Amino acid sequence: MSNPLLPVTDKSIDLSLLHPRFIQRLEDFFSDGRIGNRVSICSGCRSYAAQKALYDRYKRGKGNLAANPDWKRPDGFFRGSFHQEQPDGYSYAVDLRIVKRGITTDKVTAIADRYGIRPTVKGEWWHFQPRNGNSWFNRSGSVFLGRPEEPPEPEVNWAGIQAIIDDMGRQIGMMPLRRGSKGNIVKVAQSKLNSLDFNCGIADGVYGRKTLKAVLMLQRTMLLKESGTMDHKTWTAMWKPEVPIGL
Repeated sequence: MSNPLLPVTDKSIDLSLLHPRFIQRLEDFFSDGRIGNRVSICSGCRSYAAQKALYDRYKRGKGNLAANPDWKRPDGFFRGSFHQEQPDGYSYAVDLRIVKRGITTDKVTAIADRYGIRPTVKGEWWHFQPRNGNSWFNRSGSVFLGRPEEPPEPEVNWAGIQAIIDDMGRQIGMMPLRRGSKGNIVKVAQSKLNSLDFNCGIADGVYGRKTLKAVLMLQRTMLLKESGTMDHKTWTAMWKPEVPIGL
């Protein structure tokens, strides 16, 4: 049964196995007036088969990072992806998506943090789990009471990453990428296109036919001039948090 307090991007998204205390935090988060109707859950609980399909797609270089559903985590308790049902019968992860303008990923993360929900996968702002500091819930009454806390994840220099993206954008502004272009910037563009499901094959740094088609599809989706050239406007649009996933 759907939860009216938890907006989803698709009715097929399953939230039935989320831990009750995680659900409470999500309800509080979505009730925050600053979130409004700008954010929705785009992925919740996953079956083994669904996780394996995502993992296989990732291994082929055609999707985002996905955990091996058969991997047993070092703590000896958790397994596979936290989207999957864990041995205690619950799952502990959701993916969020910005569905309307007016809020940034940084703002979403800051608001979520106030409710004990944090992104836990490096480079994936959208993957949220219930966290207080490095532990799942407050130590008192935690379903994981007695388990060692996880080590803190390394901090990501997001400002530095953004500076690199902006610098590449300036280079593209002076010399747009087109069929036949080669180099690291092409490879970065290909990786980003693939992560958005605008499939351009292996990110090999060569702007070929598949990359051209992927750029055209991105431009069509973002209502840009369909030139097939990765110009500055296309590059900037590609990195916007609200860019739709490829069709």
